[in-house]
Amino acid sequence: MKQKGVLQIVACLVCLVLFSCRATKITRATFPSDTTGNNIVKDTVDIEKQRALSREIVEKIRGNRIEFKTMAAEMKMDYDDDKGKRMNNLTVNVRMQYDSVIWLRVSGMAGIEGARILVTRDSVKVLNKLEGTITLRNTEQAKDMLKMDLNLTALQDLIAGNAVFLPDSITGVVRTPSVISFAALQKDLVCLFNVFADDYEVQQVKVADRDSTAANPRVMELTYGDRRTVDGRRMAFQRKIYVEEKSVVKVSLDFRKVEFDKPLTFPFTVPDKYTRQ
Repeated sequence: MKQKGVLQIVACLVCLVLFSCRATKITRATFPSDTTGNNIVKDTVDIEKQRALSREIVEKIRGNRIEFKTMAAEMKMDYDDDKGKRMNNLTVNVRMQYDSVIWLRVSGMAGIEGARILVTRDSVKVLNKLEGTITLRNTEQAKDMLKMDLNLTALQDLIAGNAVFLPDSITGVVRTPSVISFAALQKDLVCLFNVFADDYEVQQVKVADRDSTAANPRVMELTYGDRRTVDGRRMAFQRKIYVEEKSVVKVSLDFRKVEFDKPLTFPFTVPDKYTRQ
């Protein structure tokens, strides 16, 4: 597993921007709010109604938030890109202590551990066990390396399945009997959401650069499915990720086991013989 490949795994896992023979099949979502985000509200009454509706939607989505002190999970990961690289049936073990640490172990089909990753508030450490290297980055270096601007708690929310990129104000709300679609504007991003109309659980999210004229505008789509209840928490056990920038990457994550609020350890020992990258 080359250093570049290990870092690519890190990016897909914690970006929420995450390896044999079959391709990962991902159906891209449609977002009605994508074409209605510029609707003009005609009068003050309509404006107030829209604001009240927006507040209600955001509050109900946040009401589904998964709270935890610690979380441990095992998942299967399939990876496919447009350059012909396909890696299936990787096992990823995740341990998290909220607002403190993310610990990841990536193993191949034969159970051979290829990488161990430790993410804290101020650093990212990647232990490449196949090549005998250790990569150390501080927070700012890691953001540049992974091309993301998410803090530790946002990354943990992304892994747990909580809504991220969700501000207090939304726009372009479109209701159907089964789905509510809307847009949320960030400083440099446009975020489109589809949530189920009955329980306000997130179905799909699309995140794109606001500057669509950029040379390689980024697009990331996440789809959530197979929700199950674990210790009173509703969690999506299946995730589909589509990332497009200079290339196209498709990732499928299937959670096999999840536990909350159990005592955890985060072993991360670097052998003296390892080379620092």
